[in-house]
Amino acid sequence: MICYACQGTVFRRDAIELELRVGEHLVVDRSLTLPICQKCGEYVIPSLVYEKVELRAALLAFAQAPAISGAVLCFGRKALGLTQVALAERIGTTAESISRWEREERPMEPWVPLTMLALLRERLMPPPKDIEFKRAG
Repeated sequence: MICYACQGTVFRRDAIELELRVGEHLVVDRSLTLPICQKCGEYVIPSLVYEKVELRAALLAFAQAPAISGAVLCFGRKALGLTQVALAERIGTTAESISRWEREERPMEPWVPLTMLALLRERLMPPPKDIEFKRAG
């Protein structure tokens, strides 16, 4: 492994603190442990790891923010990798509504944050595939 910044070759695994702005909220993720260059202190976050960080940040914002703004909705949608059209199809509304909510041109329906929270949880914690649900009795 070679450091892209200084061409160093000695690394140590260490925890990093990553700050993400989710709308008007700041989410701090301390769950990452990455190889850090001992010479210059640089590190690289692989894209698949960063996608998970964004999903966790969006999940936290939707679960704990006192109010969900259009910017938070937009961040959550992008963290899920969805366009406005795709999100609208997924949650049973129109792309125009998604656009207006994100621009805060009209109040968001109360069920939207709960639906986004469910979509984010499903992406991060998909249901098990090898378990069958049956009625007892």
